[in-house]
Amino acid sequence: MTTGALVMQAGISASAAPATDAAEPGQAASASSSDNQITLTTWDGVRDFRDGKTSNLRPGAKGGLVLRGAGETVEYTDPFGDGTPVSYDTGRWTSPVIEAGYAIDESISSWDADTPTGTWVEVEFRGRKADGTWTKWFVMARWASGDEFAPANGRAADIHRTSVNGQTDADAYLFTDTFVAKSGHEPDAYQTRATLYRPEGTRVSPRLDAVSTMTNEYLPDEHYTGTSDFTLGRAVELDVPRFSQNIHRGEYPEFGGGGQVWCSPTSSSMVLYYYGREVPAAELEGIEAPNGDPQVDYAAMRTWDYTYEGAGNWPFNAAYASTFGLESFVTRLRSLAEAEKFVEAGIPLIMSISFEEEEMPEAGYGTNGHLVTLVGFTADGDPVINDPNKASNDAVRSVYTRENFERVWQTSTDGITYVYHPKDVKLPRNLPGVTPNW
Repeated sequence: MTTGALVMQAGISASAAPATDAAEPGQAASASSSDNQITLTTWDGVRDFRDGKTSNLRPGAKGGLVLRGAGETVEYTDPFGDGTPVSYDTGRWTSPVIEAGYAIDESISSWDADTPTGTWVEVEFRGRKADGTWTKWFVMARWASGDEFAPANGRAADIHRTSVNGQTDADAYLFTDTFVAKSGHEPDAYQTRATLYRPEGTRVSPRLDAVSTMTNEYLPDEHYTGTSDFTLGRAVELDVPRFSQNIHRGEYPEFGGGGQVWCSPTSSSMVLYYYGREVPAAELEGIEAPNGDPQVDYAAMRTWDYTYEGAGNWPFNAAYASTFGLESFVTRLRSLAEAEKFVEAGIPLIMSISFEEEEMPEAGYGTNGHLVTLVGFTADGDPVINDPNKASNDAVRSVYTRENFERVWQTSTDGITYVYHPKDVKLPRNLPGVTPNW
């Protein structure tokens, strides 16, 4: 298990270092654009999972945790299926109690998992409040990577991957993938758990490879402290493919119809293809993409949240990337100075932003929510962005003003970032409290 405390502005998630490298208030001020506490704890592989408790799970041949036997059997009716309940054998991993050391305002979890047809994983979170009582378990996700929704060849169907609405109670709100505590009910500790499901009587098992949970303390936007110093000191640009979401406008209306709503899977596809993790040709057969890049349509289908009705669920995109053998998590960074370290290590970053056109006029548009890919920096420190909200692939490469981009990224989403990388591409080690020890 790796864990660390950060000093940051409010947001959804952040990566963490080993506890011995955790940042203290005021540390790394030159790279910081915000100043509240945020922590990500990561359990990566069997050794880390031993910190928690397991029921009916064992180490898998390929690592991670898989089902041991039948275990507890439960019924689940897919709300987007044909209404038939299906019985599943289950196994569960529950984390130890993690003491945050501060009042938790928000939390989000990410996971890396393999789910053969018919199997799936549920991820949950609960918090322990200051009076010692616990919130209920909030369902953060019900995840399956596949889309075989009709039984075939004796196999059960995939469930429709989904977030779960209607969980708000006296303690907290659950907004799609984000736990938000109500005032006076903030937890100071938490647990995460993951339950593996396979159709009763079958031998195939899902595999849980990693789980990450972020918690943070909220502070308002005025705690943003301004543009960070350009610490890289030279131009660097990664050779990330350029894909436009807009060339897909009108494709697959049942999955949002391309265009504006496909920024997240388009950005995820750019990073996957940068690492050479291409969708197999057989998987793309039959996908209709008249302007090319059917892998973007495929990613939109495989990240689609059937309750949210969109492909922009942050941890769903990270989980999709993990199916290509990448380690993946949703995080927050404090500044572009921190982001420089990832680019220098050969890791492009996917960043969540929203802004009015006058806040970043060089973009040529405004947006109430968008994902872009940071691929480098100019010699002057301005970010080089593969922005999928362009008319063509050739137009995707953009250079945005450092001051403007960093401000809208930090103040609109508090530095939300997806990090994907292969095991042999190491995360930067010189960011106290920011990078897991993977």
